[in-house]
Amino acid sequence: MQRAVSERGDVPIFVALAHREFETWFLAAARSLQNVAGLPANFDTPPYFQTIRNAKGWLGERMPSGYDPLRHQLPLARRIDLQQARSAASFDRLYRYVARLLMSPTIP
Repeated sequence: MQRAVSERGDVPIFVALAHREFETWFLAAARSLQNVAGLPANFDTPPYFQTIRNAKGWLGERMPSGYDPLRHQLPLARRIDLQQARSAASFDRLYRYVARLLMSPTIP
């Protein structure tokens, strides 16, 4: 982060990481991903989704041909419901920062 600021201090910089892994955000918004990329019609967010250590594997167990990030991330990301995904604290943090940035591009 310090290096980025030293290189481009004139640009707002923010780092957001998914808790555990990117696919955790898919679990948070599971209902919006029903029938996408082979996920079942009754796909729903598990109540313990933020504690799942292998979200990729968990998704793959529910898909007929397994989960492959190269094949499945983009179609799932295109369909994810952002409001549902906000139930993941790490995604909510990213969402709030981007919203503030869009409202005020001079964020320090």
